[in-house]
Amino acid sequence: MTLDFALDATIVKQLQRLAFLQYFLEVAAVMVSAFSGMLAARQKRMDFVGTYTVAFVAAFGGGTLRDLLLNRRPLFWVQYQQYPIIVFGLSLLFVYIPWISNPTHPLIKRLLTKRLFDFVDALGLALFSLSGVSYALGDQMPYFVASMLGVITGVFGGVLRDVLLAEIPMIFRTKTALYATCSFVGCWVFLISLLFNVSPAVAFYVAFTTIVLLRMLSLHYGMTLPTPQYLKQPALPSASAAKINR
Repeated sequence: MTLDFALDATIVKQLQRLAFLQYFLEVAAVMVSAFSGMLAARQKRMDFVGTYTVAFVAAFGGGTLRDLLLNRRPLFWVQYQQYPIIVFGLSLLFVYIPWISNPTHPLIKRLLTKRLFDFVDALGLALFSLSGVSYALGDQMPYFVASMLGVITGVFGGVLRDVLLAEIPMIFRTKTALYATCSFVGCWVFLISLLFNVSPAVAFYVAFTTIVLLRMLSLHYGMTLPTPQYLKQPALPSASAAKINR
């Protein structure tokens, strides 16, 4: 089989059959990503405004950029106003319900840990990545472009979340566990499955599992991309330091 970068009519029809799932897929991705933003805001001890802002950009950042690049109007969270309303309500509950915002029960304390944050974040990464690649294929984008749009949709909300929290975005850090790579691999699992005439629903579940498992395994075993060669060399003196040395 040759890798044809043009969608044929069969794949388009298959994606159209999956279209009714996209709404529910998007709702799940929004809620999961918003919750990851709330957990991150909780670690920074933010108030309601900060928590809602971080949850909002985590939930809608990637999808908004996807819609802008695909020239989709209105933006998905404008078209479905229940999305920001749901995030608003969840943020209120998260911040002001005592057993959530300041848990005292040992079981809840054990649940609200970094491990939960990482797992929830992996779910959001998988859901948004596959929703992005599905929308791109629906607009008959080339396969590589579709995979890139899937990655952008999956990771950009997390990038904005980290920027708001005054941290270097996770995907830009060296010697960190795989993140964008998990999205990229999962998108191609989805695309190659479609090329082999696998049902879109089955392809979605296989790709979803691939992204989540690869992300969690990379965290557990410390899997990273190879270190760039320039990081293995001694750092060059900065311009200001050179002037002082003179």
